[in-house]
This record gives sequence, C-alpha cells and structure tokens, in this order.
Amino acid sequence: MKLLLENWRNHLNEGLEERYEKFFNPKGWYFESEILLGEGGYGKVWRATNKKTGQRAAIKVLPVGMDLGYPELKIELENYEFLKNNRNSMPKEVAKHFPDVYETGRIVNPIGYVIMELLEKMPASVDKALFQTSGDVEGRKVKTKRILTDPEVLSQIFDIVISDSYFNSHIYDKLGKLTKRESLSASYEIVEEAAKEAFRAYMANEPTPTLPNFTSGGGSLFTTYFKSDEEKRLASFILDSLLKVLSRAYENFDKAIAGELNDELGREWDRYFLRSFANTASQQLKSELAKSVIPSQMAKSSQYNVRKTAFPEAESLFNAMDYVHKDKFQPADVHGRNVMVRPNTNELVIVDVGLFDLMRGEE
Repeated sequence: MKLLLENWRNHLNEGLEERYEKFFNPKGWYFESEILLGEGGYGKVWRATNKKTGQRAAIKVLPVGMDLGYPELKIELENYEFLKNNRNSMPKEVAKHFPDVYETGRIVNPIGYVIMELLEKMPASVDKALFQTSGDVEGRKVKTKRILTDPEVLSQIFDIVISDSYFNSHIYDKLGKLTKRESLSASYEIVEEAAKEAFRAYMANEPTPTLPNFTSGGGSLFTTYFKSDEEKRLASFILDSLLKVLSRAYENFDKAIAGELNDELGREWDRYFLRSFANTASQQLKSELAKSVIPSQMAKSSQYNVRKTAFPEAESLFNAMDYVHKDKFQPADVHGRNVMVRPNTNELVIVDVGLFDLMRGEE
C-alpha cells in the first residue's frame, strides 16, 4: 500500500519542476530544478539565480495538499509578506535574524511561492550547541542546570506542570472511580497555591520528599524520564505537591493510596493508579523541561526568558523574537531545521515563519 501511495504521489508530481521553470523564468529567475535545497511538511525549496545580477536565491514552493490547506497557505504567504514589507524598518540587530524576502505570490491558486535570500545550513557544532539534546545526555544536563538556576523559570515550570497534570482528564477518570463522584475537581486557586508551596519548599532546599512506589516496570519513572539528579529532585517535589492537592480535594484519597480501599476498587489499585498518575505528571514535566531546553515552540511570550537562560549563546536571536512579538508577529516553531546561517557573517536566521502568529487586526 505504501508503495502504491508513493507511486501515485510521484505520478501527480511529474512535470511540476518544468511547470515551475516556465513560471519563474519569465519573471527573471533561472529556476534550478536540479538543486533541491530542502523539503518539509508544507513544501520544497529550490535554488534559483537572478538572470540580471547573477544573485542566487531560494524559492519555496507551497502546494495545497494533505498537510497544507488553503487557509494555511494564505497565512504562510501573509507571514512572509509581512517580513518583505517590514524587515527593513526593524532594528539591524532584529532584522539580521530574519531572511530578506524578495517576492511572494501564487503560481496558480493552490500553489504559493516565496523567493528569499539564499542561506546556508548551520555548522554541526552550532546546531548541537543550540538545539540538539536527543542522545546527548551530558549536553542536556548542562542546559537543564542553566534553567534550574533561574528562580523565575522554575516558578513557571511548577505552575504549568502542576496545573496541566492535575486538570488532565485521565486523572479525572481515575479519581471518578475512587470517589464515586463525577466531575469532582479542585479549584484553580487550590492548585495554584499548591504550586507555590511546592516551589517555596524546593527553593528552601528541603530534603527531597519520600514518595509512594512510583515505578514503571522494573525501574523508577524518574530514571525513565529524567537524566540528572536535579531533574529527579524537581520531579519529586512536583509529584509530592500533586498528591497533597488530591488529598485536600478528594474524599478517601489518602486511604486509597495507602491500599486500604483495594478490596473495593480492585487488587493493588493504589499501585496502578500511582504509576499512571506519576506517568502523566512526569511526561508533563519532561515536556516543559524540553521546551525550556530546546527552543521548538515560541508561542508563549512568558517563555522567552526561559530560552535566554538555557541559550546565552543565542541571546541576540531571542531578543529578535521578543521584538517581533511586541510588533504583533509572534514566533512559533523555531527549531534546528528552521534556523540557518547567513554566509560570511555566521548570523542565525529563522527561515521558516509559516507558523508564526501574525496577530491580524489586533491593537
């Protein structure tokens, strides 16, 4: 089936490069269909050369398809048009981190295009230092330690993880069986106060809480999700705080986790619930730490300082994202594949702004 789909897709794409050449050549560009620079979920990028000046450029072609719909294409073109019209009016320290966009438009209604300056792939050493942590345990430890020394960042992590984990529907389902009551939940005020208490305890360097048997298979969940003692300690305080929230809000919770209600709820329900509960919370924490360590999603303005803490090497890049956010152009989806280098300057450039949030019409 996979082969059939691939053959079908190749058949549909036959002749497209020639079609693109016929479109761009009269506009003054030699479309170099044999030089494919890259491709992603929304389209492909080819190299082109200006007929008059000999200047090389990158042409991003965006066909509507399974991944890119008409609304997304419209937004993508509007975002690049925003850069085309506004980049030159930005401060130099900001503008250097965005590409010079020469032209945007449509080849036909379902196929858009963007012509921009030609950039180079980041050197492997830079890519690893700024973006990669997968498989690099020591690198992740270094970056995590940077984050864990910033009280403001830590406070945000406590708030986000405890709130998101507690108000997770999976937890509601489990607790519905425990309490035999539907839709029972703690107020946001209780959860918020629990996060503050946990943060204060963590910052006071109190001993790591002794928690129930949070295990996954033969090993600890902490060992599964976290790669440093600092992260494991952080996870312990967050899980301890969540257990206290549940004890305050849910009748019989303490009895349940002590195993006193096993006959009613099923054999070793406490152990299975705790494992499931810890799994949910640990995944949330791992996700937030990853967002802090790897600048993949910049949609939350409150997290700019998090990235600066983890990546002082790229402070100028983050300052540029902060600037355009205030200018009604909110960065998102900034990761290693979407950042390149300007030749001869080593300036980091965000080349893909398709998922940026251009806050249209807002004051």
